[in-house]
Amino acid sequence: MNKIGIYISGLGQSFHQENVLKYAERFKNELLFNERGTSYDLKSEIITYSGKNTSKVVRVVKQGQESDEVIYTFYEFEYHQLLTERFNKRNILLKNLLLFWLVFKMLPQLLKRVFVHDHYNRPYLTFYAFSILVLVSLAVLFLIPASIDMVNDFQVAKKALAFIESSTGNLPNYIKEAYKWTVPLTTFVLLVIPESKTIVTSIATEFACADQYLNDGIQSQLISGNLDLLVEYISENEPESKIHFHCYSFGCLIATDYLFPLGTMPSKNAKLLTDVLVTIGNPYEFINSYYNSYFKNRNLIMEQKIKWINIYSISDALSSNFRNDSTRGEALNGIRDSLLKPINLNYEISPDKSQHFFNFITMDGIRMHRLYWDTETNGQSCLRILFDKMVELEIIKHG
Repeated sequence: MNKIGIYISGLGQSFHQENVLKYAERFKNELLFNERGTSYDLKSEIITYSGKNTSKVVRVVKQGQESDEVIYTFYEFEYHQLLTERFNKRNILLKNLLLFWLVFKMLPQLLKRVFVHDHYNRPYLTFYAFSILVLVSLAVLFLIPASIDMVNDFQVAKKALAFIESSTGNLPNYIKEAYKWTVPLTTFVLLVIPESKTIVTSIATEFACADQYLNDGIQSQLISGNLDLLVEYISENEPESKIHFHCYSFGCLIATDYLFPLGTMPSKNAKLLTDVLVTIGNPYEFINSYYNSYFKNRNLIMEQKIKWINIYSISDALSSNFRNDSTRGEALNGIRDSLLKPINLNYEISPDKSQHFFNFITMDGIRMHRLYWDTETNGQSCLRILFDKMVELEIIKHG
């Protein structure tokens, strides 16, 4: 039986150069660490499916004296361009205007979660992070009018402030000065951090597209349809195969929508071939709290057909332990009304931290979301506990 893994990454992975090749390299390392006298290698290729879509395929190969044996095969499902292709056509000002509007639109829900947590225990950190997004978007939005105004010795700003003062009373000096400092401060950031424009644009693009995907289903049909085409390709070209979905962060939502769809059912190939779902840093509880209708009325036919392994960290504000609290242990629930509960695996790289002021303002809980593996493939990663559990459950054979 061929073991096929479909790797679905999170958003923003281009900044860390994460891809299926690095994931397969870590998987190969775990094979090496658990055997003696055996060599493994990776063989990669780019395949084309459905005429125009491509996928990088990485095969983990056990080297033998006479012939090599394929132990595991990874296919990469690339959805980022599908998710963002409409939004990328807009300029940076429109992107940041939309970013500001989206955060403003979510303000009632953000404030509600500060007082009513609804099983999500990091609402203050989320509110703070969204406030940072507002400041980022406003800095860019104010840049062009402030630049034009600066050439005119801030005459427009002076008239605007004078009008506001006549209507509401005296304004604090810091508000008057903040507008004048918009251009020099933004220019300084662009000089000191040259990639900041790319980062800001990426944040605006990915957050806006993710919100449209979650709220309105924009591009969701296209993404699920392309995933269907990849599964179809595997069914035709990998005989007697079983598919394991390996997903990180937003990729967990892509796989969840595919296996537990709304208003339809999984394809015949998905039902026949899918064996395992692996979620790493799954943002289920965050999404369920701030988009609380998102997981309602799902088709649950797959809950009796698959095993689900969930890797989480209590230090990670975006991961889910499916326990409605921030403690370690077995999962108490699954996806909304589903009876399927994940097999929880806790992964930590640092001692438990109290939420003191410095950790809060540096968004330590959000930064921990990307620390399930090192940027270098020779570092340890959460794939060690995943590999051991897959062997224990006889999902893969080893030794």
